[in-house]
Amino acid sequence: MTRALPTAPRPARAGAFPATLLAAALAAGCSAAPPKTPPSPSKTSPPACETGTLGLEAGTLSRQARERRGLPPETRGAVVTEVLPGGAAERAGLLRGDVLLAVGGKELANDCDLVLSAWGLPCRPVGVVLLRAGARREVELVPGDEGELLGRLCEEGNATACFRRAWLAAGRAADAGERDRALADLEAACRIGSAEACSYAGHILLSSRERSAEAIPTLTRSCDLGSGAGCAHLAYLHATGTLVPRDDARATRLYDRSCDLGDAKGCYNVGLMAEKGRGTRLDLARAAAAYEQACEGGSASGCTNLGFLVERGQGAAKDPARAADLYRLGCEGSACQGTNLVGCVNFGRALRDGNGVAKDPSRAASVFRAACEAEPGADDVDGAAQERWRACSLLGALHLSGTGVPKDEAAGRELSERGCEGGDAFGCFNAAVVWANGAGGPADPALAVSFYEAACTAGDGEGCHEAGRAYEKGSGVPKDGKRAAELFRKACAAGFEKSCGKKPRR
Repeated sequence: MTRALPTAPRPARAGAFPATLLAAALAAGCSAAPPKTPPSPSKTSPPACETGTLGLEAGTLSRQARERRGLPPETRGAVVTEVLPGGAAERAGLLRGDVLLAVGGKELANDCDLVLSAWGLPCRPVGVVLLRAGARREVELVPGDEGELLGRLCEEGNATACFRRAWLAAGRAADAGERDRALADLEAACRIGSAEACSYAGHILLSSRERSAEAIPTLTRSCDLGSGAGCAHLAYLHATGTLVPRDDARATRLYDRSCDLGDAKGCYNVGLMAEKGRGTRLDLARAAAAYEQACEGGSASGCTNLGFLVERGQGAAKDPARAADLYRLGCEGSACQGTNLVGCVNFGRALRDGNGVAKDPSRAASVFRAACEAEPGADDVDGAAQERWRACSLLGALHLSGTGVPKDEAAGRELSERGCEGGDAFGCFNAAVVWANGAGGPADPALAVSFYEAACTAGDGEGCHEAGRAYEKGSGVPKDGKRAAELFRKACAAGFEKSCGKKPRR
């Protein structure tokens, strides 16, 4: 028999202190402008358009922003922080402080969705649903040519336009020369006051061998100007001791400012620091609140870590159903951060065991399969690759038992071995059991011992114990009492009580 996980296992968790380098700039949140009745959409035709833009910037719709506007807690969207002069949004009468709910028929979960919906558009009318003073409105915007709009405004000294023009160029750069020109343009936009341009320039400078030291003043300026992403980047450097002395207290203050400015990954790191007691006192309630803000802002890792606390009732009310849903959100990811593999493994476990959600082993197998086949995203947390291998092992266990999938011992063995190759102890142990019993092929005691030892090396106490028994008996390996005793001691140290005090038989 392969070993089953405990009925209520300690779920896997998101890792610690990933670099908070965003894939898209998040504009700092701003106070709402006084409500005004929007005029009818302008009938004036925009300039000739090749690639369109809505001509606006937006920030996260945080819990505080919802409360200020009297909006229901479940409201999702983005808050307009700037309307570019002469752009589609201005022509349609949009105002700073409007809450955008949907663009082109697609609902917005956060401001990252808006970034994807506001640039590089076809030049045809697009419907926008918004809230103003609590009233729902629908307007039609006719995208204007992004090159013409941004070029004209940048020449007039508009820092945001200069940033977006450089941002688009950086994203579309095809060679080193184009990337260098885009960086120069970002630095120029930074100098005239674009906080997000400073953030992006600082991010790029960090990877430069010759100019990495310039990232510190650039990111400091970004944070001072009000970029949540810039503050988060700077905090990461202090938290990890990169280019500056490690200073957890300063890092925490910077993450706090980043979160206050609406940066989801900044909020995630606030939660991590509070949960670990790094740079601040250990405070699980504060950690849970920060993870909730991060999750709402699009941080998949924030959703997963909040799910962990909610499942255990630490810093938040214990609620298995809510925990399972948070793991689902972490697994699904968002436009701000893609799939969090830790969330996928935890959601799959919830489905497999019926913990907080209807028991559905077949769906659990699908979740594990997708995670096993996934490549960890660049913005996933440290340890995500390990969760990929755990997903392979868990899927293998389902195949070995025929739970949720047809019983297939050969597939179960292959998946368990794949997990083991990635360093997952559970996969190593199951592979050892399969080879010891001859499931899915002929028995191979020597290979079984090698997998038990691999499980032991990965920290599995029972794997150490079984390897010790093999050396004790001479099963698949030469009999070796000294080696057996060493493995029994390791098993005991790893928490496998059956090995404690055990001496090899002579």
